[in-house]
Amino acid sequence: MAKLPSMAACLVVAGCSLAAAQQAQAENVVRWAQQADIPTLDPYAFASTHALSFQNHIYEGLVQWNNELKLEPTLATRWEQLDDTTLRFYLHQGIRFHNGNAFNADDVVASIARVTHPDSGIRGNASSIRDAVKVDEYTVDIRLNGKSPIALNELSGVLMMDKEWLEQHKATEPTSMSKGTEGYATNHANGTGPFILESRRRDAEMVLVKNEHWWRAGEVKHNIDRIVFQPVSSDATRLAGVLSGEFDLVNDVPLQDLPRLEREKNIDVKVRPSLRVDYLSLNMADELNAGNVDGKNPLQDLRVRQALHMAIDREAIVKKIMRGMTEVANTYVAPAIAGYDAERAITLPYDPKQARALLAEAGYPDGFTLAFDCVQGAYLNAEQWCQAVQRYWSKIGVKSELNVHTRSVYSQIRDNGRTDVAVLGWANLPLYDAYSINQQLVHSRDGGIYGAFNIPRYHNQEVDRLIEQSASELDQAARVQLMSDALALAQQDLPFIPLHFEPVAWVASSKLEITQNSDNVVRLWYASIKES
Repeated sequence: MAKLPSMAACLVVAGCSLAAAQQAQAENVVRWAQQADIPTLDPYAFASTHALSFQNHIYEGLVQWNNELKLEPTLATRWEQLDDTTLRFYLHQGIRFHNGNAFNADDVVASIARVTHPDSGIRGNASSIRDAVKVDEYTVDIRLNGKSPIALNELSGVLMMDKEWLEQHKATEPTSMSKGTEGYATNHANGTGPFILESRRRDAEMVLVKNEHWWRAGEVKHNIDRIVFQPVSSDATRLAGVLSGEFDLVNDVPLQDLPRLEREKNIDVKVRPSLRVDYLSLNMADELNAGNVDGKNPLQDLRVRQALHMAIDREAIVKKIMRGMTEVANTYVAPAIAGYDAERAITLPYDPKQARALLAEAGYPDGFTLAFDCVQGAYLNAEQWCQAVQRYWSKIGVKSELNVHTRSVYSQIRDNGRTDVAVLGWANLPLYDAYSINQQLVHSRDGGIYGAFNIPRYHNQEVDRLIEQSASELDQAARVQLMSDALALAQQDLPFIPLHFEPVAWVASSKLEITQNSDNVVRLWYASIKES
């Protein structure tokens, strides 16, 4: 386990005091490396598993998913349903934010107002929530847009912020990665959670320290004093750091390196299926970014989308690039997600000859050109499989101009439709339910709660109707059927080409006891460092 420099080294090299050296020697430090930085600390700016994973060390919600992926009360002690559209929450008393401000109903009201603001980057994750009304200092009513079976699931992703802190720093309005906006909460944080932000150097390092006054310390045990998070873009450098003991946790390990790491005695390799599907998103708007062909966007033709799907040898990508550690996805959601239906999977085979025939039938025998944008550090081996897709398409006459970007740059390109082919991974967090993908990816964009990540600009009235009906259906079996029906129709329309289920691949020091779950969320407040 990585420790701070020894007492002797501290005295000789840094000239620090004996007391400081002894304190450093006693600390339990986890050094956590990841390919890309957490682009923002604002918990309402970006719908990302990696961002949520880090922010949950600082902030907490009224309810949250625990280490067993069960929804539990957190800042709320309990709740009750007053009527079809009102949930009353009773709050813990005596909780304080990291700056010492008391947590109360005013903070819940401010947080709900901020997350439901039209500019919130995670507005779609709170689609059922209308607003919040203070009842008294420790009681608040959350009002819904209608009957909702997923309001609690959505609230698990709404991390509570301090109203006074937001007002003090002119941060009452949210920021958005998609819109490229930033504010005080982008680089600063003030939560109620188990760790406090000590420092942030963008694209270099963030340091969290133990919250000595965390209100759950008697209930949830961990012995970590400090977390040092470092973005390390080089796969080779992260691998060398793991082998040397410089890093204690890497949660996006290149799959090709895992066999070597498994032979190391002091390293635990953790691999399991995840909830995420990786997709290609196809621009179905009226205009191609690379230019229309004979006045038309070829991607609006289903035969063209089917051809692009059939031209990709997804089995080869899984075998060679994903190292056989996952499987091809023929559905838009993973089997563990409510709404999954294997019997209604996409059945198009790999068949480049038929793909060419479909292009010719659609009027594009000589192919066409697409703008193709990929991202670094968001999805495992994405750069490699983007390059593979580009090669497969070239074999049927479709040229693609591939560009790879950092996550912050890429988000604005993808989310604002400035490309023809984008990559997207979706794990359906924090809902753990197909309503997430239905509501955010395949429902038509309405400028509000629907279609926030409908990058293709896909539209199907029947799909929309089924999704909207499922949003207020309280009978679980009927709701799952509606979600499955919507997904089945969308899958046949192919606005997204599903590639594979992304595996969760972590490497940890054998001295770090940590649970790996299928949601790929790191929860170090449940972890511990073994005594030497």
